[in-house]
Formats: sequence, structure tokens, C-alpha cells
Amino acid sequence: MQRSAPLAVGILSNGDVVIFKDASGSGTVMTTPLVKEYFDGYDNQGNLFADGFNSSKTFELVELPNGSEKFQTITTSNTVQFPGSVQWDGKYLTVVDQIGDRIYQYTVSGTKATLEGTVYLSRSDDCAQTWIGKGVVYCADAGNEDGEVYKYPAGGSAIAVLSGDFDLPLGVVSAER
Repeated sequence: MQRSAPLAVGILSNGDVVIFKDASGSGTVMTTPLVKEYFDGYDNQGNLFADGFNSSKTFELVELPNGSEKFQTITTSNTVQFPGSVQWDGKYLTVVDQIGDRIYQYTVSGTKATLEGTVYLSRSDDCAQTWIGKGVVYCADAGNEDGEVYKYPAGGSAIAVLSGDFDLPLGVVSAER
């Protein structure tokens, strides 16, 4: 039987993260330094990152290093206005700024995240969650009430807009064939 990866579920209302070992069974509640947790994602080393707001109501990125039982605060080298998706893109840890309409690409060393690149999502209005695939990034745009597809890491204008009777789309995921 193949072993599943751990599953992390963030709790917006209190900043906690629940981790399900092997993506099943009873979860373990982990307290973070956040008072509101928005998005989380693992990197290629099994480190879990989450973003949200701290008690001062400012953006904060935190990490649960693989094998650790305590989250630590990660200082970013730039300002993020509003938390969005956290995802490993194969080279960088990415964090979406919902208000800034951009994806920040970071290298993380210790407790410092250094900005390495910025992907601009032109004419997006509130990409809450994104999903980075091969050469593209999908955006659930709550402000425009549509789905948008951009080249990644080029960004710029959307190469496709998915329209329909959407009411505040917040999540997106893609499956590879």
C-alpha cells in the first residue's frame, strides 16, 4: 500500500492548522502564531507554510519545519497586503497577494524569505486561491467573478477567462493527465 502525504487544513477563525498524517485518521491540531490562517502549502522538503494575519492584523508567513512540532515566523523581504495561496512551484515558495494581484516567489533560508521574483496578474481583481501547473497558473478571481488562466511564470494578461454563473469563486485546482 502506498503511503499518502500529510494533509494540512487551516482554520481561518483561530489560526490553527490541523494535520492529518497520511491524509487520514484523526487530525492533530497545531497552534500557529497567526490569529487568522488563510492558505497553506508544503514545499518539496515537507515543510509546511501558512499565511494569514497576526495579532497586530498584519500579514505573516509561518513555517512548520518537517519533523518539528512548532511553527516559526518567517520574515518576508517585501510587504504582502492580503494573504493568498501558498504553493511550491518546483523552484520557489510562492505566496499570492490578493490585493496586489501578484504572486511572490521566495527562497527560504532559516526564518527569512527572500523575494526572487514577482508574477503580475494583469486585470485580476482578487485571486484568492491559485494553482500553478505546467507553464500556467489558474486563478479563482472573486472580484471579477470568473476564472482566469495566466502564463507562469510570465504573468501579464490572462490567456483565457473562464466565465459562468460564478458567485465569489475562491478555490481552484488542476489535475494532470
